[in-house]
Order: sequence, then C-alpha cells, then structure tokens
Amino acid sequence: MTYDTSTFIEMLSYRRPEGSRSQTKFCRRFLEPVFGKPDAKGNYILRIGDNPRIAYMSHHDTVHASSGRQKVVVRTEFAATTGTDCLGADCTSGIYIMLRMIDAGVEGLYIVHAAEEIGCKGSSYIATHTPDVVHGIDAAISFDRKGYGSVITHQMGSRTCSEDFARSLERAVDLGYTPDNTGSYTDSNEYAHLIPECTNVSVGYFDQHTKAEQQDLVFLERVADAFICADLSNLIIDRRPVDSDINYDDYDVEQLVVNYPKSVAALLTSMGFSYSDLCEAIDDIRDYNYYNGGAF
Repeated sequence: MTYDTSTFIEMLSYRRPEGSRSQTKFCRRFLEPVFGKPDAKGNYILRIGDNPRIAYMSHHDTVHASSGRQKVVVRTEFAATTGTDCLGADCTSGIYIMLRMIDAGVEGLYIVHAAEEIGCKGSSYIATHTPDVVHGIDAAISFDRKGYGSVITHQMGSRTCSEDFARSLERAVDLGYTPDNTGSYTDSNEYAHLIPECTNVSVGYFDQHTKAEQQDLVFLERVADAFICADLSNLIIDRRPVDSDINYDDYDVEQLVVNYPKSVAALLTSMGFSYSDLCEAIDDIRDYNYYNGGAF
C-alpha cells in the first residue's frame, strides 16, 4: 500500500468507537496486512529489528458517537469533517505516522492499542498481563498529542519523561518541540512503571473529540518524515521507571481533578466505577463530613 495524503483521508473516513463494526473493518484493511492478527485484547504489535530500544504507540479506537463511514474534506491543507461528529485524527494521525515508519523500515517496537478512549484498556492489558512485550524498551513515544510543539513530560500530574530525554528528542527530530508538563493521559502512561522514558508528541491535530476537530496535513507529513530520518540512537535515557513520580506531600489532588476532569473520569470508569457508584460514595462522604464537622 502507498501511504500518502489520500490514504490518510481514506483512513479518517472510518468512524471507530471501540467494539464497532467499522473499527473492525478499519483494522482488517489497514492494520492486519502489516501487523498480522491482534493480541487477546485487540492490540496490534510489530517488532522491527533484533533489539529495538524505542516503542512507538497509537490507538485504533476513536470517540465517534456511532459506527460507519464519514465524509472528510480538505480545506487549505487541513482535513476536517462536514458532519456533526469528530474527525478522528486522534489517533488516526498516529497510526498513519507509524505505518509510514514501518514502510520505511525504521527499527522499533510498534503498538497500535485498542480501547484507549475508554480507559487505555489495551495498553493496561499489556502492561499488566504481557509486560514481556516491552522488555528491553528504553522509551515509549505516543503519537497522540494535539498542536505542534509538545514533548510531554508529565501525564496525570506525574513525571513520565525526563527533561533531558525531551530535549534530546527535540534536537533529534527538529520539529520545534519543547518539553510540556501538561499532558493528560494516553497509552504510554500505562508503561511508566516498566519503561524509563514515556512521552507523547504533537502531531498537528486540534479540537480533538469535537465536530471542529481538524488535522494539519503538512505538519503530519513533517512528523512522519522527521521520525523516519532522525537518528534516535543518542537519546538521553535519564528517568528511572517507578510506579509513581508524584510527591504526594506537595501535590494537590483536587487541582489534578480540576485540570484533567475527562482523564480522571476515564480512569475511574476503567476501574469499574459507575455513575451510581460515585454518587453513592460522594453522598457517604458528605454525610460523614457533616456529622463529623469536616468539609467536602
């Protein structure tokens, strides 16, 4: 298959909520010819090279409200949709970049995850049940960040990537990236206790998860070209993989919820909490504080 703008537009035409028929069709058309069959949870995994040290990551589900196909238009080098649903560049753009890199033979561990949008369930499965998949990996780079300039250093308020790594990646790809500590939550975060450097980089989409979502097609190709051509052998690996890099004595958890409400909601949902469960728990806490003089 030839990977160019027309291919990418065709990929965007599939609305892919997790578990949908169009998601399955998309995967069979674009992923299985390259990756083969997925693992038990729908993750597509491919290793290029004898001993790759970098894992490249994206996800094949989207936040579309329904399954099926959609019309995608190009306006002054930006892809958009004329409908009332999102475009789905999050994370079709990441998949496209990875397919171009694979086609060019770039060494790496490539993982296209399932179910990122409903709680990173695919990546959580690998990290928990098949961690050997990422054994020997020094860095996880997700292609799942909005805008033009981010190398994410923190996700959910926790450091997942060192400043030195971010700066070395910035220099290697020369895309105008800078370290960014405002990351929310994506698949690379699930590996932060296994892989030293876990980041997420900008791929040029905007207004994700909304009907105004759009993708800069020129920047998308620049990112793919940069990662195909870059020498990443000298990236600085500085962070130690630990379960958490948060100093809870100094961190305001309430502010975390304020800053990242959708991510916290997705995390709670992935842990099995329903709306009624949370309402009941909040009522219990309010009652306890009322009768014990506390505040909530």
